[in-house]
Amino acid sequence: MKTTKIKLTIIVFVLMSSFSFSQSFEGKLSIKGLTKSSTIKQKTPVELFKAFKDGVYSINFNFKSTNVESDGIILFDMKTTVKHNGKIISETSRKGWPWLPGDLFVPIEAFDAIPTLQKLTAHGLPTGIPFKNGSYEIIFQFVPSEGQKVKGSISPATFSFTVN
Repeated sequence: MKTTKIKLTIIVFVLMSSFSFSQSFEGKLSIKGLTKSSTIKQKTPVELFKAFKDGVYSINFNFKSTNVESDGIILFDMKTTVKHNGKIISETSRKGWPWLPGDLFVPIEAFDAIPTLQKLTAHGLPTGIPFKNGSYEIIFQFVPSEGQKVKGSISPATFSFTVN
């Protein structure tokens, strides 16, 4: 009898926790034109920025929502991690950006990679100073903002390159 009550309590708890989420989602973040480990032709952060603007590389995001409320809009925190020679040189987050379900283009300006690379390279101006030698890894993430009743996650998009 006691075991049955415990099992029933667990089942009710599991059902209640799954119903407490009003919206669930699934999706993917990807970088087109770059693989996880790539060689790039661009010699400066500004040239890399221009390559994204010209469509040589693009950041794509798609997701779909179920149990949709408020037209499926979910607020995401857009996180950027930049590493140089394996050491994290910057971790930033832009909080509360609304995104609609579907296939979406994400501009490079939505993340903080280019300003971080520019600061590491040239400490600001001028813009024509080449990347410092070494290996670079850039990680882009979409994480649901706090306070939303959503369930799901998006795998980060990562690319890396080496400058000699």
